[in-house]
Amino acid sequence: LTLLVLLLAACGGSSSTSIPDAHQLISKAQTAIKAVTAYHFKLTTDHPGTGATLTILQAEGDIAVPDKLKANATALVLGSNAQVQIIAIGNQQYITDPITQQWHATKGLINPRTLSDPQTGVAAILGHIQNPTTSSDTNVTVNGTPCWNVNGKLDPTYLSGITGGGAPAGTLDSITTCIGKSDNLPYLIRITGIAAAGDTTATVRTFTLSKFGENISITPPPIGLTTPYIA
Repeated sequence: LTLLVLLLAACGGSSSTSIPDAHQLISKAQTAIKAVTAYHFKLTTDHPGTGATLTILQAEGDIAVPDKLKANATALVLGSNAQVQIIAIGNQQYITDPITQQWHATKGLINPRTLSDPQTGVAAILGHIQNPTTSSDTNVTVNGTPCWNVNGKLDPTYLSGITGGGAPAGTLDSITTCIGKSDNLPYLIRITGIAAAGDTTATVRTFTLSKFGENISITPPPIGLTTPYIA
């Protein structure tokens, strides 16, 4: 009887899920994302600041590493919401007029180069998470993909590729990232706190990644012409 109890206890212990170390997860995620050539993204901003001329509230589209991006977006332009399309190729950035839908050159949009650069992009964001801890919740998924949640703090300086910068020096935001259990890729990065001019502690930015390695083509738009982009 004693032997049976010991055997049952051993079996029960072997079925529990081991929680991986947060630092190891982050290191693997950095390696995995650096090898990705393209991916689909979705960015949403809740309770954004009002200090910028143009603030991206929502955007969904594609990034081709190292320096190309195209997306449909909802932007806050001078206090009003507007539906726009955006394309960025290197330092060249374009946006459609919310009324005429004609393309115009612009600046201050999401910079795809800073998002893919190992020193400023997604890999850098992950690598600069302070005091990371792995959540004990083993049932987390992002769009059906099982992943591990890693929580910590982040200097918003490393978010300038997404937010454009503007947070006061010394600011620390809360960050959660969800790292795929099977491929170590970061499927979600959520930042809560002040990361741009006018933000508050209630500002939340959620960056969701998917379709890693997809085959996409991004070219400059015809300036002044109406050319809808469908994500």
